[in-house]
Amino acid sequence: MDTKVVEVTEFALKPGFTEQMFLQTKDEVNDEVRMLEGFLNRRLLKSEGGWTEIFEWADMDSAKAAREVWSTLPGIKNYCSMVNIASLKVGYHSVAAVAGGEADRGIPSAFCSHALEGEARWWLGSLAVIKATAAQTAGQFTLVEVLENEGEAPLHVHHREDESFQVMEGEIEFEIGGKKIMAGPGSFLFGPRDVPHRYTVKRGPARMLFLFTPGGFEDLLRATSVPAGDRCIPPDGEGMPDMETFPDVVRRYGCELLG
Repeated sequence: MDTKVVEVTEFALKPGFTEQMFLQTKDEVNDEVRMLEGFLNRRLLKSEGGWTEIFEWADMDSAKAAREVWSTLPGIKNYCSMVNIASLKVGYHSVAAVAGGEADRGIPSAFCSHALEGEARWWLGSLAVIKATAAQTAGQFTLVEVLENEGEAPLHVHHREDESFQVMEGEIEFEIGGKKIMAGPGSFLFGPRDVPHRYTVKRGPARMLFLFTPGGFEDLLRATSVPAGDRCIPPDGEGMPDMETFPDVVRRYGCELLG
């Protein structure tokens, strides 16, 4: 069995830089590291008191060669300018690499996210609780619980993931691929990637589970939300993103607003 190298870097941001500002550098960094010899995968995780970045490399030589040129890469400058260098902790680990497809992402560990557990965010007028991340599921899916009042989500399309909806409370009208569907508690709907969709909460508050496959949508969610002040639907106007830049931000994560 072959081995690969996992590089784990822990760090904090410099004072004055926000989570949203930092996450906006993600695609620039990804574009650069994909060009490096031996690169396999990259994951950026929010951790208590800072951030954890996990790189997977084909071998130790590739990992160390990347570290030597890291700060000189043009697309890394914004990222590096926000990192508190004094906080950096870097470790390298050799692990078994299982050949073939999704297995290369690793084997996820069992976990449980109880009621009221998960990272809570105020997101576009809703309370969004991240119940499972790509890091926890080895990239297979992201699960978000959403609580929101009556209102309409804009027509949009995902180009990187499929989106499924499990309705638990409320009455919601979905439009998927031009077809309108009324849904209530117990309804499940599937929205394939590249198919435009939206929904309108007709009777709220509505509670839903959003399932994104593969995982990673939490990056867009964090970039367009703020930490929840309480585990409730936010007051009107609280935690809303800059709507002028919002279309450009979501486009960086493979999502497109259509209306």
